[in-house]
Amino acid sequence: MPDLADILEFVDATGDVLAVRVPAEGPAVIRWGSQLIVREGQCALFLRDGRAMALFEPGRHVLTTQSVAGITGFVAGLAYDGASPFRAELVFVGRQLFRDLRWGTPEPVYLPDPVLLQIPVRANGRFAIRVSDPTVFVPRVLGTRPVFRQRDLEEFLRAQHLVPALIDALASLGKPFVELPRYTRELGTGARAILAPEFAALGLELTDLSVNSVTTTEEIQATLNGNARIASEAFAKARGTQYDLEARAAGATALMQAGTSYREVGTTDALKELASNVGEAGGGGSALDAGVSLGAAMLVPQMMQGMLKPDAASAAGTAAFDVDPVARLKQLKELLDVGALTQEEYEAKKAEWLKRL
Repeated sequence: MPDLADILEFVDATGDVLAVRVPAEGPAVIRWGSQLIVREGQCALFLRDGRAMALFEPGRHVLTTQSVAGITGFVAGLAYDGASPFRAELVFVGRQLFRDLRWGTPEPVYLPDPVLLQIPVRANGRFAIRVSDPTVFVPRVLGTRPVFRQRDLEEFLRAQHLVPALIDALASLGKPFVELPRYTRELGTGARAILAPEFAALGLELTDLSVNSVTTTEEIQATLNGNARIASEAFAKARGTQYDLEARAAGATALMQAGTSYREVGTTDALKELASNVGEAGGGGSALDAGVSLGAAMLVPQMMQGMLKPDAASAAGTAAFDVDPVARLKQLKELLDVGALTQEEYEAKKAEWLKRL
């Protein structure tokens, strides 16, 4: 007489079991009326003759003709008043979330690029799944295996489903490589949309798919970094030129409102510079030269006005020859007082102007 299983249960100590068959080998010998204990995060699929007869959710269940539909005629034909042993099997299926599964592209994917034409790209990330339909998952994925763990499914999903879908998502995203890090969320969402029906056909649900990184070779990355640096420098230079032009335009507007202009401000600065150099030691010229330079600088506004107004130029020239000798002598005395002329130079110039009186 075979041993009878009066209490049927399974405790997953590792937390990575998707499905396990009880017993692991051969057909189960179950006493009709045995207790089935299904814990939270589990469900139990009752099979007879390889066919799913009932699905038990978490709780304590007694295997009777009321709890397992379609067994009445089978049990009625046995002895022991309905408490007879019979051959069947149970599959405990984990319904919890299996997370932290990893995916990655084993070979680079070539993406079009506006500068380098094609760039080899590698990507990796994580995904999470759960069993959504045990009646589909057990016959299609578990089959006749005694146990099916997370690692058994991870490699299969990565090679057969995830990587091809992510390659399609990368191509359909239509973004150059340098912009891909900004679109990792959209990339994961697009891949999930592609994979949803494929996972449903296996009785699974893809609850999460993330893209951790998208990389290329070191040589390509160095080239992209160089291009980015050149582009940044050109952009900074163009922006600096723009700011300078805007500042000049704002300054011209402010000077216009103040009744002056850049030309007049520049002339004033030149006169200040010449005046500050008058009489400096080692200047390369005499005080007379400095005075002449200062006088020439004072005539600059008149010269500029003459270039802009031809009629006024002739008048300014005539006025220069009709200078009052007394006024000129006074100017020479002022130059002597400020040190722009030496006493000898002053006397020589004074004699020339005295002749014109």
